Amino acid sequence: MLLLGTGLLLAASDAELSAAIGADPIGALGSILPTWFLVPFVVVAVLGLVGGALLDIYSSGLSLLAAGLRVPRPVAAGIDGTLMVLGAVWVVFLATGGFFVQFQGFLITLGVPIAAWCGIFLADLALRRRDHAEADLYDPRGRYGAVPPVPLLLLVLGTVLGWGLVTNTYAGWLDWQGYLLGPLGLGGRDGAWAYANLGVLAAFLVGLLGTLLLRRAAVRAQEAAPLPAGRPPVVR
Repeated sequence: MLLLGTGLLLAASDAELSAAIGADPIGALGSILPTWFLVPFVVVAVLGLVGGALLDIYSSGLSLLAAGLRVPRPVAAGIDGTLMVLGAVWVVFLATGGFFVQFQGFLITLGVPIAAWCGIFLADLALRRRDHAEADLYDPRGRYGAVPPVPLLLLVLGTVLGWGLVTNTYAGWLDWQGYLLGPLGLGGRDGAWAYANLGVLAAFLVGLLGTLLLRRAAVRAQEAAPLPAGRPPVVR
C-alpha cells in the first residue's frame, strides 16, 4: 500500500512524469529515484507476479477438474501452466500491437461471458428462499441435474450479443468483434459507442433478466423437492 500510494502521488504531481510512467514505469522511476530503491521495487513486483501466477494455476487446475477432465491434480496444474507460458510467449514475442493491447483485448473478450454468468448466478440466488441441497450439487441425478439448458442458452446468447457490442480493433485477432454496432445504429466500430463496452452490460442483463423470467418455476420445483435425510430446511 505504501508503494502504491507513493506511485499515485508521483504520477499526480507532474503530468510529464505521469505520461512517462504510463509508457515505461521502471525507466521513469529509475530516472528520479536512487538506484537502491529499484531493488525493493523489483522484489515486490516479482513476488506479486509469482503469487498471482500460483493462485491462477491453483484455481484453473480446479476448474479443469470440475469440467470433467479426469487427470491427477498435478497434471491439471501442469496443463494450465503450459498454456500460460505459451500464451505469454505469443503475446510478448509474436503478437503485434504490444502487450497491453493484447491483454486488454483478452480481458474484454473474457469479461463478456463472465458478465453473463454473473447475471445468471445473481438472479438464481435472488430467486431462492432456501439453501442449496449440497449433496445434489454433486449428483447429476439430483434435483439440479447435470446440464441445465436454460442457463447455458442464456450464457451463449449473452456472449454472442456482448461480443457484438465490444471492440478490440488494436488486437488484430479480435477485430471481428463489434459486429452489432453498425446494424444497431451505434456508429459501427469507429463510432462514439465503440469503446463504451456496452457488450459487458448487455451480457449481464441477458443473464440476469433471462434467469428471473425463465427460471422461477424451475427454482421453485427444486426447492419443493424433499431434502436429504437428516437435513432440516434452512430458510433465509
